[in-house]
Amino acid sequence: MTQEAKRYSTAGIQHGKAGGWSEDVPVMERPILLLRGVALLLVLILHLFDRSSAGVLFPVPKMVLVLVAYSGLLFFLMHYVRWLRRPLNYLALDTVLATLAVYLTGGYHSSFFVLYVFIIIGAAFQLELTRTVIVTLAIGLIYVGACYLNPEGLQSPYAQYILSAKLLLLLIVAVLCGMLLEQLRQEQHETEIEREQVARLRALDELREGFVSAVSHELRTPLTVVKTSVDLLCAMTDTLSQEQVELVRTIEHHVGRLEALVADLLEITKLEAGQITLSKQSTDLRLLVNRAAETLRPLSDRKDQSVRLELPETASQVDVDRRRIEQVLTNILSNAIRFTPRQGRIEVRMTETAHFVRVCVADNGPGIADKDQKLIFDKFYVVADGRGLAGLGLGLFIAREMVELHKGRIWVESRLGEGSNFCFEVPKGDAGERAVSGE
Repeated sequence: MTQEAKRYSTAGIQHGKAGGWSEDVPVMERPILLLRGVALLLVLILHLFDRSSAGVLFPVPKMVLVLVAYSGLLFFLMHYVRWLRRPLNYLALDTVLATLAVYLTGGYHSSFFVLYVFIIIGAAFQLELTRTVIVTLAIGLIYVGACYLNPEGLQSPYAQYILSAKLLLLLIVAVLCGMLLEQLRQEQHETEIEREQVARLRALDELREGFVSAVSHELRTPLTVVKTSVDLLCAMTDTLSQEQVELVRTIEHHVGRLEALVADLLEITKLEAGQITLSKQSTDLRLLVNRAAETLRPLSDRKDQSVRLELPETASQVDVDRRRIEQVLTNILSNAIRFTPRQGRIEVRMTETAHFVRVCVADNGPGIADKDQKLIFDKFYVVADGRGLAGLGLGLFIAREMVELHKGRIWVESRLGEGSNFCFEVPKGDAGERAVSGE
């Protein structure tokens, strides 16, 4: 029992200045002390309905006063006697006083029986279910002994009936309280495990973010040096052989890929840290679509792909961060060029609804499976295509975050073997944003 009490309550004992309730009484034990006061009040109430004087050796009101004095003395001594701060110890003293009170105030019909109920509730706070039941059975035997020794005795069938009912009540209270508190302890234990896991995951996440940010920054310097060297070599192509020119162009291409990867990693770090701020301007999205298509035209021309733009003759102005939305268009369009086969078709359409301007990029590539469509915008999620074309799964994640920062949405429609259609839309000014918010 001592180990159980220590397990559930002694961790809360604080050693400080004497005289303070919060400093000397553990949190788990305060309800038990309050239960004693409630029990004594209930004893007085029940006494009003029990006028029998059979077996009463000491008046009930005076016994209540004795127990109030005992409670005050116990509370005072708790500040100085560590032994009394352990719940099971002072519950044992309560049992002795409750038994004495039952014996002196009528035995089986004494209203001080209520004290046993609250003692068992207090014990359930400290013990597991099995031990709570064992303690209850022991208290029941003590109660039977007190009733038997009382002058009123247990000879009458009525007394035996009342005694049996009260013993059954004690057992029911013990089982119910024990089961409930055991469940609460289990839930608390599980919650602590979830909380520790969450703390560990957060620590790992912070470590990862710091690592990604540090590595990205450190990579920039050598990449700048390599890129500068490659640019100098490109300016000297007249003095290089055809084979050397091809090697330089290959290096230039892969340096560009590394630069884009480092930029994406830094962008993710800023996104997760909440450091992205939008600089919105009234913009015609057709200009951004044309600029993104022209920027990526060398990539599509290299694969003999046709990129067709279907843009309206007039378009509503939208308030967007031009650089961020162009980044969204570039990420989506570069993915379409990468996954669409040679001589494939890519179409970029721009349409309007009542509250939104929508841009869709459709291709006749291999398409995306349903299971991948739900995850394709997640960070680091990569669709395995068997051709080694997939990157790190950052482009679409960044695109989604940028669109959502504009209070828009992005999605994909695709079937395997039939190509993909990536769409995003941004609201038209304040009216569109209110439509997104449902106002």
